[in-house]
Amino acid sequence: MTSKKKIEKYITTCTTTFKMYDHEVIISKNKANLWHFTAKRQENKYLVYCAPQLSKVKSIIKIALKKIPTGSRLVVICNAYTNEEMEQAETLNYTLVDISTLQKYGTEMLEAKNMNMSLPKAA
Repeated sequence: MTSKKKIEKYITTCTTTFKMYDHEVIISKNKANLWHFTAKRQENKYLVYCAPQLSKVKSIIKIALKKIPTGSRLVVICNAYTNEEMEQAETLNYTLVDISTLQKYGTEMLEAKNMNMSLPKAA
């Protein structure tokens, strides 16, 4: 599988979880944007960058932080990160999430929705 196909699959995995949480997901088609998609829900707007290998994109993250519109938050999704990388994310004011945690959230949401659908309706 080419690296472009791998990143597309990674993005699909990430967008699916946001959709499960009822976010409006808009894939970025503008090459000037440094994030892969935008996820909006009510007044929350997240600009999401999917980076399977975080160490290779640290400079891109710093540039993306300068381009984020007011009222939005950068979310970086990666395979894994160190404590130092998490501290840096907190210092630079962006959210860092690993793909396993994101997938766990998605699974929990599916289970919650399935349970909710199977409950009897109140009269």
